[in-house]
Amino acid sequence: MSQDGAQGRYAGRAVAGGRYQLRDLLGEGGMASVHLAYDSVLDRQVAIKTLHTELGREQAFRERFRREAQSVAKLTHTNIVSVFDTGEDVLDGMTTPYIVMEYVEGRPLGSVLDQDIAQQGAMPADKALKITADVLAALEISHEMGLVHRDIKP
Repeated sequence: MSQDGAQGRYAGRAVAGGRYQLRDLLGEGGMASVHLAYDSVLDRQVAIKTLHTELGREQAFRERFRREAQSVAKLTHTNIVSVFDTGEDVLDGMTTPYIVMEYVEGRPLGSVLDQDIAQQGAMPADKALKITADVLAALEISHEMGLVHRDIKP
């Protein structure tokens, strides 16, 4: 279940002819939502990113979303989730693009930071440096492939 137990707009629905069963909402951003999902063909959990309905109406946003999936699928690195599939399906009568990705079990970095602050007053420097190095290693691979993330937050 997601960190906050949120179901999300599409929980209980399926995409790709029923292959992927959408479950809990893992997170949301300005352009998309990410759900925990079940891949019934390969019998595994995955994460599925869906473009917000209002953006899915516009061909330019759908094309940008598809290019994102293709670009990330070319990246192979331990600190970058793998892209398994992409497509479009109709949800609530609207064309909804989706990206199927590797599901990585864990906690959001913000909750790790909050816990460290509550327990120790700050994240230990060695832990912060390790996380930063991991993020930078992933960005380096991305940049070597000519990709710029455009949504990195401090």
